[in-house]
Amino acid sequence: MQKLPFIVLGIGISFLLIWVFGITPELLTSHDILEITAENVGMIQFADCVGCELSEPTKMLFHWDREILEVNGNALLLRTTYDYKDILTAESFWVTDFTEAVDKNTREYLDKTGHFAFPPHVEKKDYFVYDIGGVVMHYHFVEETTLDGVTVYKFEGEEIFDVSDVYPDFSEQIWEHYRATNHIEPVTGMDVSFSEQFTDYALVDDQKIVVLDAWDEPTEFSEKTLLKQVKNLKSLYFMYENIIPSIIGLATLAGFIVTMLAGRVSKGETKIAELEEIDKQKDELVSMVSHEIKNPLTPIILACQLLLTEKEGPLTQKQKHRIKQILVNSNQVTALLSDLSDIKTLDRNDMNLRKEDVNVDILLKKIIPNLKDMVESRGAVLELKVKKSKTISCDAARISQVVTNIVKNAVDFVPTTNGKIVISSDVTDDGQTLISIEDNGIGIPEEHHETVFEKFHQLDTPKDISHQGTGLGLAICKGIVESHGGKIWVAKDYTGGAKFNILLP
Repeated sequence: MQKLPFIVLGIGISFLLIWVFGITPELLTSHDILEITAENVGMIQFADCVGCELSEPTKMLFHWDREILEVNGNALLLRTTYDYKDILTAESFWVTDFTEAVDKNTREYLDKTGHFAFPPHVEKKDYFVYDIGGVVMHYHFVEETTLDGVTVYKFEGEEIFDVSDVYPDFSEQIWEHYRATNHIEPVTGMDVSFSEQFTDYALVDDQKIVVLDAWDEPTEFSEKTLLKQVKNLKSLYFMYENIIPSIIGLATLAGFIVTMLAGRVSKGETKIAELEEIDKQKDELVSMVSHEIKNPLTPIILACQLLLTEKEGPLTQKQKHRIKQILVNSNQVTALLSDLSDIKTLDRNDMNLRKEDVNVDILLKKIIPNLKDMVESRGAVLELKVKKSKTISCDAARISQVVTNIVKNAVDFVPTTNGKIVISSDVTDDGQTLISIEDNGIGIPEEHHETVFEKFHQLDTPKDISHQGTGLGLAICKGIVESHGGKIWVAKDYTGGAKFNILLP
């Protein structure tokens, strides 16, 4: 028991480190975050030769698309396409298509200096971002501003580079003066709005002779789409980087404190008066910690449910899947808090049972569908055998909780092939109801038949079996059954695995 608090602390800290340094970077570098599609509109004028007059301005559509071709660990192979076309005829003036090898975590190029996109958590400083014509743009931070209520950083950059290969029919060397203004959301590093201006020219007798002049800026639809997307991503960043680590930290602290106090109580190191005072402080602390954990849990669950409605903007299937994972984990933490509350209630002998007349056969048949998917997901089967059934006075929800807890424990210990869990009910000779849950798992050593019902008691399990639990489930089951005037025990004469018997008056 002395080691348990530190084991809980070690597990919590390990999971926190895995979440921060392992899981979060993967979640924040998924395809739907790194890939992008955007459109700008503008005007273009061009000349047929050096010295010829520029054409009348033509309305132009610029389409920018970035997709992931290959993934190899942290290394990505990206394909970026720039398509400039006549907005009326859809005829392309020119299309640039190229691939780049990059690091998905840092967003840096692997074969040259600079970034293929602004990194997360952008600072107010200069960056080298975006390869244009073989030159990585040098961007200067200008100011902090807002777009549709979203805080963004404004960056500006310009470069001059040789574009003679774009003009094969021109004998003169052609240069391009490229200028760009980008508005970057600083948390995600996402480009929510950008405009560009480029002038191509030849130098003749030290005079600039312009052969192309163009500019473009974002369409209203494209900018709104990117702003909606970045709002959703900011919510995910906040959950992944702040809320979930806070929950893990609070849960670890609560587990450490509760197991530490429970250890002190069980060892009987202090006098009865001191133990009563510690128990009182423990209850107050558990209540306080539970309350502090529930406070952030409620907005997390509500935020996940709101995001899934897509009222704040559309979500990809991957985003929906990850939000559902957060929702499931939050509900698991809520279940843990419920267990702590049940233990505290049972310790005070203050469980309020809502008894009603219930047919045991009907009760068990209602439980089966909720458990079947979980059992079958482990390659096992769940069966119900009713020999005799009668109507008893009980709290149906609490008895369902007992059966569910025992089945959930059994799932972790049955074989992944040919695993089997059987729930059965019968009526004894003296008219009591006997519910049994048996499995063909590894079984429970006889010396632990009594101690498995103690709070925080955990059996040593083989390395190839993964079982996660708080050690509270069976203690709660025992308390609920005894509150009904019944009895629960592990069958001694059962050798095919483990068998729990529940006797109810």
